Amino acid sequence: MFGVNRPALFWGVLLIVLGIAFLLNNFNLVPPSLFHLWPLVVIGAGTWMLGRAVQRRRGQGLVGGMVVLALGAFWLLENFGRVDDRMFLPVLLIAIGAGLLWRRLYE
Repeated sequence: MFGVNRPALFWGVLLIVLGIAFLLNNFNLVPPSLFHLWPLVVIGAGTWMLGRAVQRRRGQGLVGGMVVLALGAFWLLENFGRVDDRMFLPVLLIAIGAGLLWRRLYE
């Protein structure tokens, strides 16, 4: 009948869960200390993207996975006061560069 598009299903569920979490936080229904951990979801998604790229032996997913993973790590560290906004662009550029290098070495 209809084929299940697992990546689209995964991302759809992930976005819904994140949206609900942000909404609950806006209504102060989630303890603030718990909400500081939301970037772990982004880190998990980046790790999943990297794993899929390595498993399928496709270099295209490596750059995206590195960027998502680095953004999640940055936001997690920012929530705990370890980094500030001045470091965002350098972290993003490093993640893109690392992903491009890894992709080139992987091909």
